[in-house]
Amino acid sequence: MTADLAKNHDLQEKVLAENRRVHALEGESYLSRHPEQTNFFQTGILRKSIHQLCARLGNEESRILDLGCGTGYLYLKLLAEGYRMTGVDLSKEMVAGLKGKIPVASMSRSSLSVMAVEEFVETDVETYDAVVMSALLHHLYDYQSLVRKVCRKLPPGGLFWVFFEPLQQEITSPFRYLLHKRIARLDETAYQFEMKARRIPLFEEAYDLSDYQRRFGGIDPNGLIDVLQSEGLQIIDVEKYCSRRYGLPAFLATHLLGTQNTFNLLAQKRSIAD
Repeated sequence: MTADLAKNHDLQEKVLAENRRVHALEGESYLSRHPEQTNFFQTGILRKSIHQLCARLGNEESRILDLGCGTGYLYLKLLAEGYRMTGVDLSKEMVAGLKGKIPVASMSRSSLSVMAVEEFVETDVETYDAVVMSALLHHLYDYQSLVRKVCRKLPPGGLFWVFFEPLQQEITSPFRYLLHKRIARLDETAYQFEMKARRIPLFEEAYDLSDYQRRFGGIDPNGLIDVLQSEGLQIIDVEKYCSRRYGLPAFLATHLLGTQNTFNLLAQKRSIAD
């Protein structure tokens, strides 16, 4: 192994270890610390996106793989739709919390594993009608490699859904940028106050390495699209918006300022006839 390869491997292992540590700290209370995923604005986007996915899948017996399933943000909603779910997450604490939320009547359609998603994709031999993930890619050292391998687990017509990923953004208007930053500051101040009032500890400094792709501004949707298309997928929909801790700042930033810091993407594996 060359020095550069060894260095890259060491960094990749550090990113993985830091994600394991941070998500163990967050555990079952993950969503309590991340209201940006549960506020009314984001909930509306999630509801619409799930409806779009389900309409494309059609068959209630479809098999879905949820990579980075966490405490069940996507997993529980799709399980409730009747699908056969497989979930993978490196946090045993989060998976334990998710197991406790699964209704008895749905347990026969649920399979959960504690494992790094990279390892799972390498070793799992199954194919799935859909692969979904929420807020996963920006935690990975080499997300493009994972995406390529995931695409190969999809049959023709299979769906690939990326939800709630930070995107690389550029605000060219100084005035819009100023308003954008002010809304963000007010939003974050309110969040800090609420967390302190509810005595929920935060681990902001711990995210420096675990949110690895944020070091580069987030995920480039165009780069992701290039990877998907090279693996034989067609892009169905890309949605961009501004995520904030609370719903009103997110709504104002998205619809009045037109700023974007988050995206969702839905793609489908082309059939052989295509």
